[in-house]
Amino acid sequence: MKSMKIIMALLFIWSLFSCNITSEKENGNKENIIISKFKHKKNASESDTLWVSQNDSTVFKKEQVMIHRPCSNPEFTMHYELLKPIDQAYYYIYNDKQQLISEGKYTKEFTYEGQTSKVGNFYNEKSYYYKNNGNLKTIHYMKDGRNDKVELYDNKKRLTEVTYFDKKSSDKEKVEIYDKGKLEETRIYKSFDTYYTVKAD
Repeated sequence: MKSMKIIMALLFIWSLFSCNITSEKENGNKENIIISKFKHKKNASESDTLWVSQNDSTVFKKEQVMIHRPCSNPEFTMHYELLKPIDQAYYYIYNDKQQLISEGKYTKEFTYEGQTSKVGNFYNEKSYYYKNNGNLKTIHYMKDGRNDKVELYDNKKRLTEVTYFDKKSSDKEKVEIYDKGKLEETRIYKSFDTYYTVKAD
C-alpha cells in the first residue's frame, strides 16, 4: 500500500513536470515561429523565391541601434541585416508577428539611367506597415531605387489615399483621394504645396 502511494505521488509529479514542459514549448513556438521556404527558378526568365522571417538568425543579423530624428528625442530601434543575400532572388520577408513586411528582388548591383550602383539592395520593393490592431495601414512602393507611390488603407482594408512621387526629385506629383475604396478626386501638384483638383466621374 505504501509503495502504491509512492508510485502515485511520482506519477503526479511527473504529470505536472510534463505539463510545464509542454506549455513552455507551445509558448516558445508561438513567439518564435520561423517561416522558411525556398523555391528554385525553373528557367532563366524566373527568379529564385524565398519566404523568410526576421527572427531567423540564420537569415538576419539583429542589433539594436539608436536613431536621431529632427525635433525628437533619440530612440532605440531594431536593425536587421540580411545575411548572405542571393543575387536576383525574390524575397518575402515576415516579422515576428508573421506579418508580411517587405517583398522584392535583391540585386548586387543596379543600373538606372546609365549610372550603376554596386551596393546590394532591394531596388524594386514593396514595404508593408500595420496598425496596432494588426490591420494593414500603408504600402510603400520603391521602383528603380526611388520612391514611386504610397497607398493608405482604412480598417476595412479599403484604399483611402494614394500618393505618387516624381522619380528624380521625390516630390509629390499627384494624390488620389478615395471614399470607401472608390476614387473621389485627384490632386495634381504644381509645386510643393500648390495643386488643382480633378473630380472623379
